[in-house]
Amino acid sequence: MEKVSFGKFLTKDSVIVLNGDDKKTIFDQMVAQVADLAHLDRDVVSRLVWKRENMMPTGVGQGLGLPHIRVERMDKPVILVGICANEISDYETQDGQPVRVIVFIAADDADQEGYLSLLSSISSKMRNADLINEIVENMNKPAAVLKLLQD
Repeated sequence: MEKVSFGKFLTKDSVIVLNGDDKKTIFDQMVAQVADLAHLDRDVVSRLVWKRENMMPTGVGQGLGLPHIRVERMDKPVILVGICANEISDYETQDGQPVRVIVFIAADDADQEGYLSLLSSISSKMRNADLINEIVENMNKPAAVLKLLQD
């Protein structure tokens, strides 16, 4: 399987600050942005992400949430990096730590290999407490966050 760098799918619109202190509020903001970026219906995105979340929560630990959905007929993946202005303590995580950064992926349902490669790329880059802290410190500087993620 070819290694895919998720940084190549990020644009200036891929980094947002999320305001709220609970998972539902944060997800609502991310769903709206992902739906706009991917030209998808918000209700469809919301239904898919909550279906996935209810099967198995996507809090991977070290301050990171990694919700992901697969949608029919997407030309290219859409990745949104949400930086939480407040810690999200009701986001179920493997280590029990609150979430500060959420990377939301919407990818084509037909491209299983590409999807798994993308998840792997994000997980290996983002499972780094120092990087999470740097992203949070730069939350109001999207260009700096993009540089951190594209290096």
